[in-house]
Amino acid sequence: MIKTIIGAQWGDEGKGKVTDYLAEDSNLVVRSQGGNNAGHTIVVDGKKHKLHLLPSGILRKNMINVIGNGVVVNPDVLLRELDNLGDVRGQLFISDRAHIIMPYHTLLDGGEESSKGNSKIGTTGNGIGPCYSDKASRLGVRMGDLLDDATILERLNKALPRNKALLSHYGVENDLTVDVLFDMCKSWRNKLKDMITDTSLLINNHIVDGANVLLEGAQGVHIDIEYGTYPFVTSSSPTTSGAALGSGIAPNKISEVVGVTKAYLTRVGSGPFPTELEDDIGELIRDKGQEFGTTTGRPRRCGWLDLVMLELSNRICGFTSLAIMKLDILSDLEEVKVCVAYKDSKGSEVKHFPSSLSYLADCSPVYKTFPGWSSSEVDISKGIIPEEMKNFLDFVSGSLELPISIVSLGPGREETIIFQ
Repeated sequence: MIKTIIGAQWGDEGKGKVTDYLAEDSNLVVRSQGGNNAGHTIVVDGKKHKLHLLPSGILRKNMINVIGNGVVVNPDVLLRELDNLGDVRGQLFISDRAHIIMPYHTLLDGGEESSKGNSKIGTTGNGIGPCYSDKASRLGVRMGDLLDDATILERLNKALPRNKALLSHYGVENDLTVDVLFDMCKSWRNKLKDMITDTSLLINNHIVDGANVLLEGAQGVHIDIEYGTYPFVTSSSPTTSGAALGSGIAPNKISEVVGVTKAYLTRVGSGPFPTELEDDIGELIRDKGQEFGTTTGRPRRCGWLDLVMLELSNRICGFTSLAIMKLDILSDLEEVKVCVAYKDSKGSEVKHFPSSLSYLADCSPVYKTFPGWSSSEVDISKGIIPEEMKNFLDFVSGSLELPISIVSLGPGREETIIFQ
């Protein structure tokens, strides 16, 4: 069986916890796209682990973890994460087709973002976009290239002049040379060569043998390069189809797609946000939910759950169930709201998420309001939740015509209720 975990909002939904939880019944966990702009926080036995490149299954023993071809890899970040976790190298394989984030990509990311002034995208500055740009321009360096000196030199001699010209354009000084980068690549090879392989073949061989595979995406549908709030988007596709392509498997082999959504909504960086709460409730949710970026530390913008967004996510990803995360953060509020539609500036009701950001910016949310619930009435060990919380969940499930399979009521593995 192949399960895929998809972020249904703007990212930061809690995919890391869902992956870690579902990994218990899996043989392989595969990261399919993104890079170290992702930040998955997992709490095991009270200890917090922050992962940026490593698949979330890395925290479980005797499990194969794969960094797929759709991921862009910063080898220095990867090596630091490996060192922090101890001896897990026999559990990890890296696609020979995955592209490498080079030092010029990181420098270029900062230069490009600074040049945009008030139109900044809100990039993490980790070189993700420039690396994907080189990939599309056929100038990328891939993990498999590290295994051959001649190939490394060929790639660097093509890629470096263009990137140095761009850095000069943005006024970013650097002392990068082919020799310096070549030595860096050889150092990465010495440390990572035993992990680099054809992971598409690896995964598919395990599928033939009956393995359970879990595909872990990064970011969320609404910063997808195709269907996100363009241009405030990432450079890859955090969708079901993106997960298949970025893992090297056929889409028709995926049997379950879990859409992960917070019980509310957050966003990092710029762009329209119809349900944003710029008041005491928004501050309370941010503080109680510790809504600060795992990768950047930036405070997240907070708002009510938006079903208009989730309808689009479900439409293009084909969710088979939902995982509702951080429901505990809404406990003890007097009331809880859910956005069921928008109204545009002419008073017309909008049921489907628009592609035009200027139109979206003129929309206001239409809410359904629910009475709040008390945290004292929740007993996770017995699966007991208050009637008000159940009504909230039933409404979300009914509106999207999707069952809810997981409800998270805290950061730990044990703070989870599974619905069959």
